[in-house]
Amino acid sequence: MVLYVVSTPIGNLKDITERAREVLMHCDVVVCESKERALKILNHIGAQQKKIFYMPAPQEENKAEKIAEEIKENNLKAVLITSAGTPAVSDPGSTLVKKCREKGIKIVPIPGPSAMTSALSVSGIESQRFLFLGFLPKKGKEGFLKKVKEGVEKLPFNPAIVIFESPHRIKDTLEKIEKIFGEDTEVFLGREMTKIHEEYLFGGIKEIRDIMSKRERIKGEITIVIHQRKIRRELAGGEK
Repeated sequence: MVLYVVSTPIGNLKDITERAREVLMHCDVVVCESKERALKILNHIGAQQKKIFYMPAPQEENKAEKIAEEIKENNLKAVLITSAGTPAVSDPGSTLVKKCREKGIKIVPIPGPSAMTSALSVSGIESQRFLFLGFLPKKGKEGFLKKVKEGVEKLPFNPAIVIFESPHRIKDTLEKIEKIFGEDTEVFLGREMTKIHEEYLFGGIKEIRDIMSKRERIKGEITIVIHQRKIRRELAGGEK
C-alpha cells in the first residue's frame, strides 16, 4: 500500500514527467481535486480506465479518513493529484497525507511542475531565500499584507515574496501591494504560465498596476513575485 503524491503540469500537458506518467499508468486509484482535470491528464497518457476518488478542497476533511482506510484495507497503490502543480501546496492533499501516514501507508513524492518555482526561475529576482504565501485571504487582505511586511522587515535578509492570485482579484491585490509595500517595490507577474497565451511582466508596482488596470477582462491563474528594493538597500547599507 502506497500513496504517491504526484505533481502534474500547471498548464502544458507535455510537461508531465516520466515518473508521473509511470505511476499513473500502474496505480489502482487516483485521488483528485477535479475529475475533469484528472480525466484530461489520464486521457493524455492513455490511462482512461482508472478508478477515481473525488476529493475537492471543501470535502477533504470529511473524505480523507475514508480514502486512507480504503487504501489500507485493499492494499492499494494510490496517486494523489491536484488540478495543477504539486498537491498540498496551496491545494488539497495535506490532510490525506497525514491520515495515510497515521495508518502506516507509505508516502512517496513524485516531484515535477510548480507555479511557484517556475515564476521564481524567470523573474530575475534573487531567490536564494523566499517567502511563499500561496493565495491571500479573501477577507482582511490588507491587514494580512501589513503583518507580512512587518515580519519581513525584522528578518536579517530580503526575501522574494511569492503569491498566487485569481484573475478577478488581481487588480485589488496589486493595489494593496502598492499601498503596503510602497512604490519602490518591483513585481514579477506570470499569467497562464506554460500555456499558449502565457504572459510575463516585470517592472515597478505602479507600472504593472497600470498595465493590468487597463484590461477589462483578465484570464488565467496568476503568480506574483514581490521584491522590496528599499529593504535591500538598507541591508546593504547596514541599517537593518
